[in-house]
Amino acid sequence: MRSYDPGKIGCYAGWRRYEGNPVIDERIGEVSDAVVLEENGKYKMYYSHRFLKKILLAAGENGLDFRPYAEGAVTDEDVDTKAYIVGDHFYADGGDYGYTLTRRPELGWEAAVCQPYVIKKDGGYHLFYTGKHFDLLQEKYDRSVIAHAVSRNGQNWKPRNTPVLEGDQLWEKDMTSYPCVMWDNEEQLFKMWYSGGDIEKPSAIGYAVSRDGDHWEKPFRGPVFEKDGTTLEKERAGACHVIKEDGWYYMFYTAWQDEYKSRICAARSRDGVTCWERHPANPLVTWGQFGAWDVESVCRPFVLHEQGRWLCYYTGSARGQNRIGVLLHDGEDLGFGGAL
Repeated sequence: MRSYDPGKIGCYAGWRRYEGNPVIDERIGEVSDAVVLEENGKYKMYYSHRFLKKILLAAGENGLDFRPYAEGAVTDEDVDTKAYIVGDHFYADGGDYGYTLTRRPELGWEAAVCQPYVIKKDGGYHLFYTGKHFDLLQEKYDRSVIAHAVSRNGQNWKPRNTPVLEGDQLWEKDMTSYPCVMWDNEEQLFKMWYSGGDIEKPSAIGYAVSRDGDHWEKPFRGPVFEKDGTTLEKERAGACHVIKEDGWYYMFYTAWQDEYKSRICAARSRDGVTCWERHPANPLVTWGQFGAWDVESVCRPFVLHEQGRWLCYYTGSARGQNRIGVLLHDGEDLGFGGAL
């Protein structure tokens, strides 16, 4: 008789859910868009807070368990005793639970900041993030851009006063969002994969390059990755994370079947822009078990490769509320099969 493992429900190709999910939960509020940086055995998670419209920071020791970051990491005891304060007063004055970047509504295009992506280069830190413009007449966000900030410690940021990437192509619909950036040391280039189209559920993935992180060029007029038209990707594809390993660019992305159903998929390419080969087992992860915190959708993956395992941080949704969880994959082989 096979043993029942709820952590593997909706998971394929060797992935499973971490039993401690969600790792950022309702004590903080509605959160999404996790990005994790590992340094000397310590982990920092940057993530979006929906109602605060700010980017927060959490700290951890093992890549799985995180605490809100305030003057270092608070203890589990602090989190438990302050849980009511976080839940009741967090939205009013913010408290001290790990703000790392606050919005600047006076700029117009930064009514909200979200979707962070952090890299370390030459001893400093670079934060790329999405800024949103809010239309008071329509009472909704109607434009998004990508911005850049720098830091010496990865916590206190100096942002530019102007965006670094804006929508100027028809397919982008005046929306650029979900930046994923890497520094290619061989080519001496920042490379960015970003989403364009709908402000909340972007339609496709574009590509841009830069020498300094502030001035970007788009080598292609159109997107470099789009939906394939199958049932799995009938609606759109976007919100990706790209890493480079052993001569391959691996893309983990969100596939929307329709307006509400999203899953996590993967693809790979030799140059990171053309000839993408989708994983034969897509989707890698779909919804959780009935009643779970991620039963409605899974999306916005960020992957960390460590020796002997892969970690995938993701946003899950249930009853319209977003939380952050972790997926695990033991071993090095992701299951793509032979070379192209």
